[in-house]
Amino acid sequence: MLSKEDNELVTNTDPGTPMGELFRRFWLPVALSEELPGPDCVPVRLKIMDEDVIAFRDTEGRVGLMDAYCPHRGAPMFFGRNEENGLRCVYHGWKFDVAGRCTDLPNTPEGDTFKNKIKIAAYPCEEAGGMVFAYMGPAEKQPPFPHFDFARVASENIYVTKFQLECNWLQATEGDFDPSHVPFLHSTLDNNHSNPSQRFQNRPTSNLAGLPQRNPLDNAPDPNEPFPFAVGNRRFQKDDRRAQDTLTDIDGAMYAVTRNVRPDGREQASLILRFLMPIFCPPGVARPNHYSANMRVPIDNTHMMFFRLRWGLNPVTPQDVVEYKQGGYAYPEMIPGTWKTKANVWNDYEVDRLGQKTVLYSGIKTFPLQDIAMMENQWGPIAKREYEHLCAMDYHMIYLRRKLLKAAKDMQRGIEPMEPWIPESYHYHSAAAIIENGDFEAAVAKAKEIAKGSLIPGNLVEATVSVTA
Repeated sequence: MLSKEDNELVTNTDPGTPMGELFRRFWLPVALSEELPGPDCVPVRLKIMDEDVIAFRDTEGRVGLMDAYCPHRGAPMFFGRNEENGLRCVYHGWKFDVAGRCTDLPNTPEGDTFKNKIKIAAYPCEEAGGMVFAYMGPAEKQPPFPHFDFARVASENIYVTKFQLECNWLQATEGDFDPSHVPFLHSTLDNNHSNPSQRFQNRPTSNLAGLPQRNPLDNAPDPNEPFPFAVGNRRFQKDDRRAQDTLTDIDGAMYAVTRNVRPDGREQASLILRFLMPIFCPPGVARPNHYSANMRVPIDNTHMMFFRLRWGLNPVTPQDVVEYKQGGYAYPEMIPGTWKTKANVWNDYEVDRLGQKTVLYSGIKTFPLQDIAMMENQWGPIAKREYEHLCAMDYHMIYLRRKLLKAAKDMQRGIEPMEPWIPESYHYHSAAAIIENGDFEAAVAKAKEIAKGSLIPGNLVEATVSVTA
């Protein structure tokens, strides 16, 4: 559990709050590139960490992100004219470029000189992985752009979309740090044999750590299990490997370190990447040869946008697109013209109570919606963590909370985060190394060095990453 005070500290990302200032030290995704389809296109309204902003693409294709209101008298910039390398307010004609500079102020005689004193709040942007990233912190503290591997592959190697959740960013993020929920929430009642997740086995995200892809419900249940149908072989035992991870940080990247046996009988040390500050989570179902990234960005303290990225070293195939868009499992069906899921909190996620008794453990069909249904109302849209009764299997989540709380409290004391200034850590990944002569620590050290290397082969042509403002 957390105290009310710590819960408020870690969930409040408004401007001027410790967590809000911490988030503003990092580059964060704020929109999909496809939302700004071409030069001088229609501007887009966004709300990021309780700031109303407008995104637009100028005549040269650069992305701008600026305050939603004109600094003259607060007119909405959404209605502005996007032309000639700037957004012009239609109220009095004031015009601003992607850096927020006033380039024209035509409604008053002193405009040619007065414009030099006027600036609209604007934030630097980069595009990578089919997303627009923005840095929304102090200009003098702007870090280099993270070395994401997905920023270095061609656009045809990317599948990404986003959807809005009706809750705080943290309780949605915590779902990726809960190793004991998978055999329950995401399972089927035939020990997963009809589970759509079987279509996503042998994915590189897990194979990088050398962990064989096994159905966790294949083992025979304990004959003394008191609830053979509802629990069966889902019950965790004292020697369960999932309870034995050692959690550590490598240059600020959160890892789970474990010892396991390979299919060939040899032992290995596995390092599983769990988290990169402040929102980047690699877990998730993906097609074979694809890597995962889940990013949850606060809209305000009770709403968030979930960016769900899948990418690979080769182009996304038509079969991949069909699975992601229409397969009904890895990605939810959307309400046309919105970023909201068709099955949602307002219709109880279209839970199938008959299916819950016969097929699906949860009765909810789509993988992320199974999680979202558990996240969006935990004593409300901001979880009341003072009511919790945590158990041993919550240890990954407890580690994450302590990490985030320390960073927020450091900000309160004026201590800046180090992670934005280690851009190469954002291409760190999972890895494994064989244990030689019983030396587990030597294998861990070797796996760490492997994990720090980029996944991008040297001969892969890099995609262009554009920087604006």
